Amino acid sequence: MTVQDHPGLALTDYQIDGDFAQDDRPAIGVVVALWSPNLSQHAAQTMHDLTMTTVQTVRDTGGRPVVIDSSDTATQARGTAWQDEVDAIVYLGGADVHPGFYSEVDLAEQQKGIDQNADQFCLHSLQRAITEDAPVLGICRGSQLLNVAMGGSIIQHIDGHRAELASGDTGFIDETLELQADSKIATILGRTTVGVRGSHHQTIDEVGSGLDVTAHAPDGTIEGVEHRDKTWVVGLQWHPEEANANAEDRRKIFAALVAQSVPVL
Repeated sequence: MTVQDHPGLALTDYQIDGDFAQDDRPAIGVVVALWSPNLSQHAAQTMHDLTMTTVQTVRDTGGRPVVIDSSDTATQARGTAWQDEVDAIVYLGGADVHPGFYSEVDLAEQQKGIDQNADQFCLHSLQRAITEDAPVLGICRGSQLLNVAMGGSIIQHIDGHRAELASGDTGFIDETLELQADSKIATILGRTTVGVRGSHHQTIDEVGSGLDVTAHAPDGTIEGVEHRDKTWVVGLQWHPEEANANAEDRRKIFAALVAQSVPVL
């Protein structure tokens, strides 16, 4: 795997030489838009930190992270070819999903950092992953994209699930969620009540085909989904990869993903 093969890889900031070693570790694609329109310095730093935590956790749990920048035009031009070289995929958080993919109504004043090309790239990738029954973990935006890829919709704005900072940026809050007892995520974490770190103003509305709701906030907001017919497809609206999130829960979630990932022979 080379820079030329994956022009969207942010090798200097996010990857180390060992990530490109051809060994028996499962390759875990980490899909994230490292740029979006009107990206503030605060938001850029947040995305950097979340991505760094993700790739390190993948390493720590036995996987080999492969960062895929969904905002990179050269990466977009390659379509889903990169999926031939990974065994599972994590779709990280980021900007809002363009409402044209799920609704005729565009609440333009509420939208943040929309990049329609990055959305299309991720949706095509998710549809291929689901068709091939690849292990998938969607986090925040990634969970919303999973729902849209399955024909569902998104509530374009809700209050109370993120911090509003004086700078105009957004931050994380502590939330307590209830998990479905028979869900994969409840089994992974070993309990049905969890404290999490969240930061979102959108969430799943109409649930996509094949998906079951697995987590709720006290106000009824959908905070997690799983695909009932696929082996391991999990969407989490919260951020287990945030610095102040429960580190053991984070390890368990990524360890479960890596365990589902059989290396390509």
